[in-house]
Amino acid sequence: MSELFEVNYVDIRPQQLAKGLSQWHAVSSDTESGYAASLREIQRLNAAQPWGRDTAGAAFHAAYMRGGGPDTLMKRGEELVAKVAELGPTVRRSAENARGMDAQRAREVREILKRI
Repeated sequence: MSELFEVNYVDIRPQQLAKGLSQWHAVSSDTESGYAASLREIQRLNAAQPWGRDTAGAAFHAAYMRGGGPDTLMKRGEELVAKVAELGPTVRRSAENARGMDAQRAREVREILKRI
């Protein structure tokens, strides 16, 4: 059973946000470069065709490549890593938008209060 909840406010602490986003960027950059290096290694190993050319090797290769084999997994991994990297800038934009909306609401309230 899922529970619904309501958020009545957003508490954005600029220093903590900046620190967290900086850390996110560093980790996601390391993840991107590490994944790219891993892909190159997998491609290098696959190019060597270590399964051999005998009957057992051909059977292994057929099973290994079924459904797109490692290429499908590697492509999905690339997509996932890209989404992880995009999350930091998305959070940054969301926080900036929220702060901008707060500033706009504050201006509107000040205008209302001037008329009272």
